[in-house]
Amino acid sequence: MKKIRKSFDFSSFLCSLKMRLLLRRWGLMALMLLGLPFVVSAQNQKVTINVKDVDVQVVFKQIKEQTSLNFVYNADQLKVMKAVTLDVKDVTVDAALAKLFEGTAFEYKFEMQSIVIKKKVEQAENKKVTLSGQVTDKSGAPLPGVAVLLRGTTVGTATDMNGNFKFLVPREENTILVFSFIGMKPVEKDVTPGKKVIVTMEEEVEGLEEVIITGIYSRDKNSYTGSASTYSAKELKMVGAQNIIQSLKTLDPAMMVLENKQWGSDPNRMPKIEIRGKTSVVGLQTEFENDPNQPLFILDGVETTLETIINLNMDRVASVTILKDAASTAIYGSKAANGVIVVETKSPESGQLRLSYSGNYGISFADLSDYNLMNASEKLEYELLAGRYSPMEGYDGFVDKLQKMQDYYSRLKEVLRGVDTYWLSEPLRTVFNHSHNLYIDGGDQAMRYGLGISYNNRDGVMKKSNRDGMGVNIDLIYRKKGLLFSNKASMDLSNSDREPVAFSEFSRANPYYRKRQENGTIPMYLERKTGLYGEDMLNPLYVWNIENTNTTKDLALRDNFTMEWTTFDALRLRARLGISKSISKTEAFKSPNHTDFLETEKLKKGSFSSNQHESFSYNGDLNIIFGKIFKNVHQVNFVGGWSFSESRSEASGYSVVGFNDDFHKNPAYSTGFRENQKPTYSKDRRRSTSFFMNLNYSYDNRYLMDFNLRADGTSVFGSNKLFSTTWAVGLAWNVHNEEFIKKLGWINNLKIRGSIGNPGNENFDAYISQKTYVYNVELQNMFGASALIQKYGNKNLEWQRTVDKNIGVDLSVLNNRIRVTFDYYFKDTDPLLVSIGMPPSAAATSLYTNMGRQISRGWTGTLNYVFLRKKDLSCSVNMNARANHSEYRDIGDKLDYLNKVGSSTALNRYYEGGSPDDLWAVPSLGIDPATGREVFLKKDGTQTFLYSASDEVIVGSSVPDVEGIVGMSFYYKKLSASFSFRYSLGKETMASALYDKVENITQDNIGRNQDKRALYDRWKKPGDKAKFKAIDDYSSTPMSSRFVVTENTFSGESISIGYDMDAAWLRVAGIQGMNFRVYMNDIFRISSFKEERGLDYPFARSVSFSLGVRF
Repeated sequence: MKKIRKSFDFSSFLCSLKMRLLLRRWGLMALMLLGLPFVVSAQNQKVTINVKDVDVQVVFKQIKEQTSLNFVYNADQLKVMKAVTLDVKDVTVDAALAKLFEGTAFEYKFEMQSIVIKKKVEQAENKKVTLSGQVTDKSGAPLPGVAVLLRGTTVGTATDMNGNFKFLVPREENTILVFSFIGMKPVEKDVTPGKKVIVTMEEEVEGLEEVIITGIYSRDKNSYTGSASTYSAKELKMVGAQNIIQSLKTLDPAMMVLENKQWGSDPNRMPKIEIRGKTSVVGLQTEFENDPNQPLFILDGVETTLETIINLNMDRVASVTILKDAASTAIYGSKAANGVIVVETKSPESGQLRLSYSGNYGISFADLSDYNLMNASEKLEYELLAGRYSPMEGYDGFVDKLQKMQDYYSRLKEVLRGVDTYWLSEPLRTVFNHSHNLYIDGGDQAMRYGLGISYNNRDGVMKKSNRDGMGVNIDLIYRKKGLLFSNKASMDLSNSDREPVAFSEFSRANPYYRKRQENGTIPMYLERKTGLYGEDMLNPLYVWNIENTNTTKDLALRDNFTMEWTTFDALRLRARLGISKSISKTEAFKSPNHTDFLETEKLKKGSFSSNQHESFSYNGDLNIIFGKIFKNVHQVNFVGGWSFSESRSEASGYSVVGFNDDFHKNPAYSTGFRENQKPTYSKDRRRSTSFFMNLNYSYDNRYLMDFNLRADGTSVFGSNKLFSTTWAVGLAWNVHNEEFIKKLGWINNLKIRGSIGNPGNENFDAYISQKTYVYNVELQNMFGASALIQKYGNKNLEWQRTVDKNIGVDLSVLNNRIRVTFDYYFKDTDPLLVSIGMPPSAAATSLYTNMGRQISRGWTGTLNYVFLRKKDLSCSVNMNARANHSEYRDIGDKLDYLNKVGSSTALNRYYEGGSPDDLWAVPSLGIDPATGREVFLKKDGTQTFLYSASDEVIVGSSVPDVEGIVGMSFYYKKLSASFSFRYSLGKETMASALYDKVENITQDNIGRNQDKRALYDRWKKPGDKAKFKAIDDYSSTPMSSRFVVTENTFSGESISIGYDMDAAWLRVAGIQGMNFRVYMNDIFRISSFKEERGLDYPFARSVSFSLGVRF
């Protein structure tokens, strides 16, 4: 028997010759035309075959022998074909092969003098493939009616009632489907044929605005009566990428972040935040561990702290809601008088495993535009004119005069040599900051999971001022029928370092001093004291460069668990529990070579302190949630529940002194405690529980009503006042749903709403109402250590509650081209919680009690106008504004001890009918041209040269008449831009630079650098009209209205430009989409008055870049 011919692998041959076939296309077509007669002849040749249970290749061999036709096939593919039986006589080759392959997975084709054998399945696969999957929303609920199309074609289908789809499409190298649904963001996804895909669709930004998330329940804004605003992650990152608070102060006029003129942009200090003004006495903030004017923060339904919100990576945030009035905050009862900020983080989405990366990169540099310091020659000229180098009055000593002139000429010599030291640059740097967030999520309808890793680096513009952190979060969601289990766990680590020397030490150094000696060493002194006045001039660089550290390490663990049971469509039961644990440890070392120890004995030089704070808290709630529409017009929503919380904290610390050098910083190397000092320890615990309900009714989506009732109990207040009840009522009218408005056709939305309620404030210390003692181990008795009264208790200490009234209107017209929101509020806090002084014989210095009232009233407004709207182009201008005024009532003279009458630093007073924002000073008529003395205006209208603090009156307000943002937004296809500029009008401020560095310069501090304006506009002789007294007049200048000035400002708060990419070449690299954005924050500031800002830590400007990639 002849050997079977080796098979020819036609598929591999075609692949290897793919490029050659392209070049030979025309030649092959010509050969096919020429060979067409031969093909027909080959099909009609006759054969006779009779075989039984043989390999198919035996049949090929017999046909070849009878016809001389060749067979082309893949031998490996034919192995799956069973033994064949064929009995034909004198039939054509075509008929024989048709009978041979009948019912098999193979087919044949005549190609000239060859017969090509291949699988039918291969041919079918090359024509059509099946695509299938399911479409859901973010909660996992199926979406019916979603249009599913093959990109660039009309081939597609729609999802069924269960969100499923399945259809055949032509086989493509890249099978990309486009999913679209009204109210949802379009989705493009590259799917794998034959594999079921899960697609999650998100609501459009406009849709997100229509849902108010309170942290306890979510409500359609159309049926909501309260004043609240919700911002999506996209809106937050449109204006900034640093933290949530930075973005909110730009987006919402009710959100006020108070400027800290002393500490500027210090990354290790938390900002002070207010929503719609104050509800507590400002002067007592320093006496409390907590800020009583700070809003409540909710993270994923659980209470949290401001520091947690600041440290939260913005790329983890899904949305933020600000609750402002009583109707929206009353669900939180006694904790919500200052407003509520609700943060929701992103949840994992079902579908194929996805990877997303977000990174922010930026540079920050100090803003010194408000500093107006002298250079070396100006400072030396000022000292000469001010009489620093003249003999003292009444003292005609030759030696003194000679010494002073020697000092002057030695400094002049340095100036003429070109010495002009710019001290401000020494502690500063242009710093590069970056943050990264990596998130992996996936799952199916039953189980979704997500794992995130983040890193934040937020170093300050002062060297050695650093802050960074790392976080890990794990999200799990399990759904089975009506049950839903959700758990969000996170761990955050952060490290911070503080700068060793305040910025003010550098700004005060004279520019005619050299930083270093000629040999490069840094001297301790810039100058030693000479004469009777002045002091030793220390070199700030000396302390900066020796070993001084102040580091803090923080660890925070959080876990939020939610269980929800949907009994039927209208009723849900939900239980939540949040647990958090935090540990903070601060260690500070001060070198024995520090200038603070110049007059300290050797064994006490150097110090080390360690302080540790640990806290543990849990809070949770049980809720019943009902929502149903009856007869298509009566919509009823009800939420009722019980909440509970407890927090415990421990603080301990110690400080030791006596170190030999900078290298042995461990406390074991110290000589021990300071005299009469020992370690400290404190422990506290606070508990609270609440019962609450919210009832919402809407008739035909026209007439709306909200009613809230909450009963709170807490250990903070007196034993006779442990419980309190708060309530709120909100009413609204959707005017746009009335038929007479619909007929107009140009009003899209018009809602008039009002609310009243009495939310409370329990953001005070744990034992504020209880008598507390401290152990005195030095005084023993028969029972052991004695105890001393630390603070008296007050068992009748009442809750601080605020009657909050609000009226507002929401308006959208001309197809939503113009949108307006306006709110007017009136808040009456009664009673206030204050601290009153105690006599020395009482053993305690103060007692907390209730007294008086504080009223805050104001308004907020927003305007957005889309002046250009086309298919791929949109341009709009936006503006927001706010104004607020507060005042005290019924306080009498009980807070007089807080009034620092005649003070040159504290201009706020606590008088009946006065405002906490008012500035008090004696009116000034300026400098008398005849005498050069300041003229004051008395309360009776007469003029005098004699200053009297009893003539103080209100000379201005530290709160602007109006403040807000004006900006513009631009969208063109996938390009977007945002411009936000802050304006502030009518604000008065104390000109501390004029007071301290221009006129009120004493002989002791003349050796420090001063403001340039100290050289100019000075009184010299009778008849001169000048702003400031004589330059050589060292008499103390009292605080007067001359140093209270109006400050109007305009600043570039946020400028950003971004682009979204989903190009085909990205998908080749496995990238589903990419976006990037460039930011400029606080890039400029224009002020009507030049006043130093950031005294101990400068403000900063930043330019940053963000990148997002979805795999």
